Amino acid sequence: MRLPRKAWVLALLLGLLVVNAPVRAATSTSHPEMIYFVMLDRFENGDPTNDKGALTGPATTTGFLPSDTGFYHGGDLRGLINRIPYIKSLGFTAIWVTPVVRQLPVAVDGRSAAYHGYWGVGFDQVDPHLGTMADFKEFVSIAHAQQMKVILDIVVNHTADVIHSLSTGEYVGLTDHPYTTTNGKVFDPKKLAETANFPGLDQLSAITSFPNRPLIDPENLTVKSPAWLNDPRNYHNRGNVGQSEESMQYGDFFGLDDLFTESPAVLKGWVDVFTTWIATTGIDGFRIDTARHVNKEFWNAFLPAMRKAAFSQGKSNFPMWGEIFDTDPRNTSYWMKQASFNEILDFPMQSVMVNYVNEQDANLLGTYFNNDDFYTTATTSVNGIGTFLGNHDMGRVGSFIMDRTSDPAVALKRDQLAHALLFTIRGIPMVYYGDEFGLTGGGDKEARQDLFATAVSSWQDQFRIGSEPIGLKSSFDTTNPLQATIRSLTSLREKYSALATGSQKTNYADKGVFVFSRFERESHQEILVALNSNSSATRASFFNNSHNSGWFLQGGDGAASVESGKTTVNLPALSWAVFTADSLVPKAKKLITVLQRVIPDPFDSDQIEVDATATGSPFMDVAFRYRVRKGPWKSLGVDSASTFSSNPKERGLYRVYPLVATFPKKTVVQFESVATDSYGVSATSAIKTLTTK
Repeated sequence: MRLPRKAWVLALLLGLLVVNAPVRAATSTSHPEMIYFVMLDRFENGDPTNDKGALTGPATTTGFLPSDTGFYHGGDLRGLINRIPYIKSLGFTAIWVTPVVRQLPVAVDGRSAAYHGYWGVGFDQVDPHLGTMADFKEFVSIAHAQQMKVILDIVVNHTADVIHSLSTGEYVGLTDHPYTTTNGKVFDPKKLAETANFPGLDQLSAITSFPNRPLIDPENLTVKSPAWLNDPRNYHNRGNVGQSEESMQYGDFFGLDDLFTESPAVLKGWVDVFTTWIATTGIDGFRIDTARHVNKEFWNAFLPAMRKAAFSQGKSNFPMWGEIFDTDPRNTSYWMKQASFNEILDFPMQSVMVNYVNEQDANLLGTYFNNDDFYTTATTSVNGIGTFLGNHDMGRVGSFIMDRTSDPAVALKRDQLAHALLFTIRGIPMVYYGDEFGLTGGGDKEARQDLFATAVSSWQDQFRIGSEPIGLKSSFDTTNPLQATIRSLTSLREKYSALATGSQKTNYADKGVFVFSRFERESHQEILVALNSNSSATRASFFNNSHNSGWFLQGGDGAASVESGKTTVNLPALSWAVFTADSLVPKAKKLITVLQRVIPDPFDSDQIEVDATATGSPFMDVAFRYRVRKGPWKSLGVDSASTFSSNPKERGLYRVYPLVATFPKKTVVQFESVATDSYGVSATSAIKTLTTK
């Protein structure tokens, strides 16, 4: 959903650039990871004694019913600890785990349980179904001993559904029923968010301040911890999320209690909770659930506080991937530009990758990367965002592939091709547990299968890409060709750092063939990646101006040759190939950069578009900067890949999209671009000006 863009004044941390000095692109993660995402309850059962979470009674009390897809099945931290060597053997460098906090075990209607971890009530504790806090700390310690990092899934938007009301549950808008203090004064939480003027709890009444009077069952009055979470005045109390953008921020997500994150008291509470997790467990980062449903003012305070807490523990880099469930890059980039996220999950990229594999739409894939410019600022870039093929909410990549073919051989090739794309493009690859076993579950519950022997009869007989149905066996007792594919890809990414941190340039994207380069400036090495999503062998030729005379195949299947500066790739059906150049990219003799346009963004009034061209080397960093009057030059970010397009007017541009709020109002602002090759050869453009409104 499109989010409103208003000219909010942000305090941006902009560094100074030295004229004609080599300039590097911003990287939001200094140690690029390859992440394996685990849903704890469904991964491995290492301790059957905790299956019922120390509760007694039927499944509607304990939440444990392993034959039902909506209840606990028994996976736990002890099981995950036992399988760390397996995850390590696949080549992953980090493990992302679903939330481990104590849950409200069973939903109010008794039809499903909190096995997934997103119905938290005890945010300073570990859920007894999963183990103990000591188990979690041991997991982190053992992972670290294996040189693996731990990413903890957290939720600040909501808790479990404990607060009810007498209303129908439909969202009540601010206009229809504004918030009021105990003396009847109306206040707008958006205008007062995270400020000292926000009403304290002593100024709010659970009876009169909210549109929905909060009601809590007696047995749940103190079920949450820390204790501040039990106060209903710390919640929005407006009903369920609806169709309006406002309800996305203030409404209950599927009925879950939506916190009053505009309140400084709630902010402080969450900062205390997760500072403690960082300080006492040694975790290395967060994945943050439902991030788009929380106001930006909260993130602008919470995220820096978490980075500070991590830094105090010796962690100079603490990535936090926000879940922004949106397919428009302009919307997802908003949260990096205006809400202090350095990393998000790249939902728009997911659908483009699957579309390429299934529909052979190479042009859409090739041009999609032009959107990377939206994420570029003085401190952020697209390099750290999380890329994935499927997940626990939308479904598995295997299900998306099987929706388009009934041929098992084709399905396997497409699955392998999809993972090859995932591990070779920019960003941080994240693989959903079980995808390496070819699981094909659809959305939500059906995509959360057990890897240990399952009691769900439909999962026992379920089709798997690359192998037979599991029956009564554990997946860990089987092998699948996808495991070998993933191992080869993690090995390539580990061996060639250009695949992890290098700039990316599209060379060819047409008729099912996608070819791109990754370039590492430190070694001046170019990696060529070629993919063919066609059901037949395909040949493609293109100019890439790298001046090398040949390519060496390092992974996958195919051939590449060079003649008169033109590269030709020959690829088998549904295949991928990774090549290294036989020579380094040479030092530029001369660079030229021209600042082309400085104009208001025609699609977003909150930002401007700054374009430049640059020639003289196949791989350049083009830095953009501005100054007011004769003040110092300040960075707007660095673009390392020109646009790819079949339209000559849109091809070859380097771009940034700074916020209008970056610049003082009614002022003449000067802009220029600085192009730099990997050897430090540089050139600076002529200045262009823009008078701000």
